[in-house]
Amino acid sequence: MRAFLTGATGTVGREVYRALRGRGVEVRIAARRSRALADTLAGASDVVVFEFEAPSISPTRFEGVDAFFFMTPLIETQVSASLRVLNAAIEAGVHHIVRLSSRAAGWDERSKLRNWQREVDDAVTESEAGWTILRPCSLFQNFIHDQAEAIRTMSSIIVPQGDGLIPYVDALDIGDAAAECLMYPVEHQGKTHVLTGSRAYGAKGVAAEIGRMIQKPLTYIDLEEAQSRDMMLQAGMPPWLVEARLAVFAHAKAGGEAAVDPALSRIIGRPATSLSDFVDRNRDAWQ
Repeated sequence: MRAFLTGATGTVGREVYRALRGRGVEVRIAARRSRALADTLAGASDVVVFEFEAPSISPTRFEGVDAFFFMTPLIETQVSASLRVLNAAIEAGVHHIVRLSSRAAGWDERSKLRNWQREVDDAVTESEAGWTILRPCSLFQNFIHDQAEAIRTMSSIIVPQGDGLIPYVDALDIGDAAAECLMYPVEHQGKTHVLTGSRAYGAKGVAAEIGRMIQKPLTYIDLEEAQSRDMMLQAGMPPWLVEARLAVFAHAKAGGEAAVDPALSRIIGRPATSLSDFVDRNRDAWQ
């Protein structure tokens, strides 16, 4: 089979590519012209130039494709851009679409980003193709991308999570789950899978485990929401993304993020990656 993959150079997309290649699936990668994929994705050969924000998307990009991993970039025009991409895939006859969404799209009715994600989710489920929606919760990788500098320079994790618990999930596991859904569409047709880890963690517990592994005590600094908002805006994050991220932390503080869903382990046929295993695998990121 041949799968079409958007977002292949991102945190989750790289893991989907790895999982598909490891299972012997032919992968066509959509990429901007400027991307040097050879430095990021070993063995990438079937690459098509693809601009999400282009005024039109040719169905020929999807020619010969059986399944489509549909990840939308974090842009303000993501709904209109995604609909153009989806229509091109449908016109080309793609049989099954695995759409990467977010668990927050299932409960956050206020954030623009989650409204946009639901619009795209709905377009996929109402399309002529078979579909599976993946809604992962927050990633373990956030403690690398967002917190590595604070851990290295301040010996701290700084998030507005309070004592809230989140069942963080490993992008590696999401990649394996997506590959299973792409390869075995009949088993996952018409299903929305919420993907979480097997245990919910507080930020204090994450700090303790990372500190134990790198032999450096870490402090958890619980920011006020206003402080966190100011920091993210000053870093150049768009307001609609800031509000969506803050909504997850507020939901966690209210106890709404703690629930663990068993779907991930069922799909991948093994336990979800634990915090200890994730930290052990990535310890160099914080040193």
